[in-house]
Amino acid sequence: MALVNGVLVALPPPSGYVVDFDHPKRQAVTASYCVSGVGMGLAFLFVAQRIYVKRFIRNTFGFDDYLVVVAWMFSVAIQGLILRGFVEGYMGVHAWEIPLTKFIKFLKFGFYIEPILYVLPTILTKLALLLFYLQLGNREKWFTGAVYFAIIVTVGSNISVIFSVIFACTPVRKAWDPAVTWGSCIDRPALFQATAVFGIVTDVLIMCIPIPMVIRLQMSRFKKAGLLFLFIIGSATVVTSIIRLYLLVTSLGSADQSWSGGPIVMWICIEANLLVMCACIPTLRHFISTIAPNLLNSSKRGESNSNSQALHSNHLGDKLGSSIGSRLNGKRHQYHGFDGDAEYRMETLVEGSKSANKHSTWGEQEEADVGDRDNDSERAIIQTKTVQVRYDDQTDV
Repeated sequence: MALVNGVLVALPPPSGYVVDFDHPKRQAVTASYCVSGVGMGLAFLFVAQRIYVKRFIRNTFGFDDYLVVVAWMFSVAIQGLILRGFVEGYMGVHAWEIPLTKFIKFLKFGFYIEPILYVLPTILTKLALLLFYLQLGNREKWFTGAVYFAIIVTVGSNISVIFSVIFACTPVRKAWDPAVTWGSCIDRPALFQATAVFGIVTDVLIMCIPIPMVIRLQMSRFKKAGLLFLFIIGSATVVTSIIRLYLLVTSLGSADQSWSGGPIVMWICIEANLLVMCACIPTLRHFISTIAPNLLNSSKRGESNSNSQALHSNHLGDKLGSSIGSRLNGKRHQYHGFDGDAEYRMETLVEGSKSANKHSTWGEQEEADVGDRDNDSERAIIQTKTVQVRYDDQTDV
């Protein structure tokens, strides 16, 4: 601590630096206002469309949707605290140009409370995406094992981060109060760097899990590329985590943490909104097809005639197989496809994966699929048909 112009500050200024408490030098202020304002607006729209689709169109509002809503609330809360730091002047400013009281606020909110709150939208949005993967209904052991492994890694790493930040110092108050001279603290900058590393690892894991399933789908290359691009966009937080890790490594080693913290919290605002938006991507196509169906229909009309004919013949085969299966089993079966009148949803990924691995005759295929189809989630049904088959018993005389 030092006394500058009669004001007690946390750090003495460098030699020759002219301190101005009324107009201190600042960084990342305007950028943080902009990215946070735009990001929170977009995140709200993404959450609203997810709620609209799941609650009013599909009527399947579930646990994963509650996770997304709560995550969005925490993302707004942490950004509110970050913006408060810029408004009150203790974030993105040199420690020697703010009174010690403001620097203590920075330590309490920017270095203690905000890192704890930030874990919550991170873990909730990633859990929502992983639960969505389980809802796809893929029964392959590698897929379910990978999803559960990702859940364990995500939950375990983030819970450990929460408790590590809460009890980083003994006594706890030493984390933000310079007056507490006894006790000890762990290396908190290293802890924050480890948090960013865990975020990168879980993001990459979540992004890679569905890729093998998408590659095996029986669908046009255009749609495969679209789905892969969708998952890549859904993991855009990998980029923000890498940037945040770079800033943590290069900046938090400095004692002037209130200054170096400005760009870091700006990227936290970006990442917090991206987490929420990425968790809402699975319902986006259904929402667009509802409010602007021509927008998606135009992309379908752009596919080649050969692909359309192949898909049409596959549908005829599915229908005939369904008819024969109905006669053999005496009950109604479901019809699954990628290009019907209904919109293509992400939940149809598993149905495409199944069809890619079947080479039996129509009747045998239907008998083999009866158990699976009867147990499929309603979220994967695109079209249901009831077929009556009439026949005349012709016996050789």
